[in-house]
Amino acid sequence: MTNRTQIMIVADLLRAVKEEDHEGGAKISSLLRKANLPHSRLVDITEKMVSSELLLKVPIERGCLYRLGPKGLEFLENVERFEKFTKAYGLGL
Repeated sequence: MTNRTQIMIVADLLRAVKEEDHEGGAKISSLLRKANLPHSRLVDITEKMVSSELLLKVPIERGCLYRLGPKGLEFLENVERFEKFTKAYGLGL
C-alpha cells in the first residue's frame, strides 16, 4: 500500500463531498469514514480547503456541512483529467 499525496487526499475529500452534495453537503463524521484520516488531521485539511475556497462550510443546527465550492469542482476536474493522462502513459499519480 502506498501513501497518498496531499493532492490525492484533497481529491478524495472533494469526491466524498461531491457524493453527498445532493443531500445538502457532507458532515465531518461522514468524511472521517471515507477519508481514513485522524480527526485532527481531517479538521486541519478541511479548514485549509475552506480558506482556499475548495469547500464551502455551511453551518447547521448541530455542526456544519461541507459543500463543493466552484474552485473545488474545478480542482477535482483537473485532478481527474491528470489521472487519466498519467494512466495513459502507464504512470500513477
